[in-house]
Amino acid sequence: MFGNSLSGAERARKRRIYAALAVATIFVMFMWYYSSHKPTVSPGGSRLTNLSLSTKMPYLTPNTTTIRPASSGLELVQVQYVYRHGARYPTQGDMAHIKEVYELDGLSVSRDWINAELIDGDKAGLLAKYGYREMTGIAQRTMQRYPTFLADRLRNPESVRFVSSEYQRSHMSARTFQGVVDPKNHTKPVTVLPLNKDTILAMKAGCSMWEQEKEVATYNAGREVAVFDSIHGQKLRERMSGKLGVKSGMTVAHISTLYTMCGYEISLFAQPDTWCTLFDPDTSALMELRNDIKYSRVYGPFGANINKRMACALFTALFRDIDSALRDPPNAISTFRFGHAETIMFVSTLLSLEQVLGTENSPITGAMPFSLARHRGFKTSVIAPFSTNLGIELYKDQHAQPFFRLLLNERAIRLPECTDEFCSLDVLRNKLGDNIGCDFNSICRITPQ
Repeated sequence: MFGNSLSGAERARKRRIYAALAVATIFVMFMWYYSSHKPTVSPGGSRLTNLSLSTKMPYLTPNTTTIRPASSGLELVQVQYVYRHGARYPTQGDMAHIKEVYELDGLSVSRDWINAELIDGDKAGLLAKYGYREMTGIAQRTMQRYPTFLADRLRNPESVRFVSSEYQRSHMSARTFQGVVDPKNHTKPVTVLPLNKDTILAMKAGCSMWEQEKEVATYNAGREVAVFDSIHGQKLRERMSGKLGVKSGMTVAHISTLYTMCGYEISLFAQPDTWCTLFDPDTSALMELRNDIKYSRVYGPFGANINKRMACALFTALFRDIDSALRDPPNAISTFRFGHAETIMFVSTLLSLEQVLGTENSPITGAMPFSLARHRGFKTSVIAPFSTNLGIELYKDQHAQPFFRLLLNERAIRLPECTDEFCSLDVLRNKLGDNIGCDFNSICRITPQ
């Protein structure tokens, strides 16, 4: 009776209040759902998925729940991973190119775009803040992926080890990773391989044959890049000159530096609103194609034959540990190695991962139609972003038969020779052939003419 005594105006006001409360409740629930389900990526946020930034690509955090667990009939015996270091500052060479862009005649950009850290020689090549953060996140997810396995292995400090290239960015990536995986310091300190003896992670440093072949590969790549520039250069120059206010002197090399600066700004500073505003997805993909002409020849599958063998010492070390694990599973050693973009590219080339990651496997040329280029398997933003990693999980079944699984950037991948992502180890052994047990020094030795 009391409720019926309300006036029509009061009932209307109560309906408006209830409606507002309902809308507010739905909004709060939506925001909670979005915040808990939105994709987790590196500093630049979800817009990064629209740009292809070659070797300066930030690490895009995957949804690791999509990794299929092993069947109950398979027992994990060992894991081995190879990592590129986390996001780093530009090298001295890149800094010189960036400074050149900063000094272009007529450059009309906001002063906020001129980042002094990108030309600070004291920081050249060093691991950056987001590099530490990336490695911390990867290590945390590694612990989540192998919680019982790693906990059991850490009871024997000799069963887990960490190895890095001599460079600071690799060593600090390794130490950061180790600090998460082994916070109580059960394991030995990171083993650092001296540059002049490192055939495993900085393999190009001591390989005279590769250095000789590199000269030819670089020359051939330069010819293809020139073709690319003749086809796409004028349009790129006109676009960038107009955006930046540069009246003359803008070259495709400058545009390549702008593209690199975009990668650094996002990967190091989570700043997508400066140099990256010059690039849309198609333009960034076009610039990555220009980069990949070079990388695919100097380090990849479309260069010298020696590229397909440069990671043989690494795989020899991997299989030495694998065979030891198969003989003595309780004392299997799991190793985490930290190298460089070239390390990962040489590994990818030896495994022919371009056949796994794309449908177009023909050589990347300057005149390659963009429609074909989009489907190529060799893309450095996929193969060699900052913190990229390749893992080999070793299993044995109930009959003690060995199986393996490959993980690229925390996602399972399957070699063409395998019918399932959990694949007989014999497939990998046969694929590698005489790259297991290779004499790296003999391969790299220049034979007198």
